[in-house]
Amino acid sequence: MLRIGIFTALVLFVVPLTQAKDVSVQQAGYNNALQRMEKAEEAYKADAQAVADTEKYIEKKKKQLAEEQKKADISRKNYLEAKEKLEQAQSALDKAWKE
Repeated sequence: MLRIGIFTALVLFVVPLTQAKDVSVQQAGYNNALQRMEKAEEAYKADAQAVADTEKYIEKKKKQLAEEQKKADISRKNYLEAKEKLEQAQSALDKAWKE
């Protein structure tokens, strides 16, 4: 009878220890998973912000490019007009020298 009492006491003492160990392992696993998720979330937010910043930069540069192309077109037109006037003036000068 004493053996059964000791065995019962021993079982009642050991079982909660193994359950506590299981909970502790589960808690550690949860904490590791939580840390990994938080780091991944932080990286995701940083990368998403970098994408948004780059998109804004590209949009700004597209507008700048359009303005510069428009300016270049106007400059080209002015250049061609000036070149034609020079050619006309050269022609008139050549004609005046021949007469």
